[in-house]
Amino acid sequence: MLTTPLVASAMPARTAIGLILPLLCVADGMSTAMYWRKVEVERVRLPLIGALVGIGLGMLFVTKVSNRTLTLSIGVVGLAMTLLLIVRARWYPHAVYKPRLADSLGIGIAIGFCSTIAHAAGPIFALFLLAQRVSKEAFVAANAIFFMVVNLLKVPPYVASGLINLDTLRHGVALLPMIPLGVFAGWSANRLLPQRHFDVIVYALLLVTSLQLIVSSM
Repeated sequence: MLTTPLVASAMPARTAIGLILPLLCVADGMSTAMYWRKVEVERVRLPLIGALVGIGLGMLFVTKVSNRTLTLSIGVVGLAMTLLLIVRARWYPHAVYKPRLADSLGIGIAIGFCSTIAHAAGPIFALFLLAQRVSKEAFVAANAIFFMVVNLLKVPPYVASGLINLDTLRHGVALLPMIPLGVFAGWSANRLLPQRHFDVIVYALLLVTSLQLIVSSM
């Protein structure tokens, strides 16, 4: 969620999302290899169906707007996701939610759309899972499997639209060695920092970066 606003602040937004997607696929593959045995398929099946529709809608949006508008969109999505995280932490720490068919499909559509335009749908799925009071292991496994599939589904339309090209792949290869370091850094931060402090740091970084993108696009 934080990666796209940070990268989009340093380069054109369309270049940023094309550069990041292959890296996300690699990171998702690493996470999936660790947690796939813990996944509860029923929690991800229906949202994945909805995500297919959301990806299609997202591609219609992302290929027909200027870099300025896309930058603004990424900033707005990042800001909205931060607010969703705060809502989740403050008002839904204990409630148990049993999603209906329409809920699961609707969540999937929203995730597919936000993930396509900004790779920023993690908090939506986190809200969906945490409201169901899933175990820590099931939560991590569902995220790993779900976003691995979603991000792989996004690769063909990204390639067809030119968002992923030889230039983005060449720059991405240079960043590949950073992925294991990032995974280890995230694991270490989760172990060493109290959850509340970790969340505050992420919220603050995302808030500042998203606001900067919104201001710079005006």
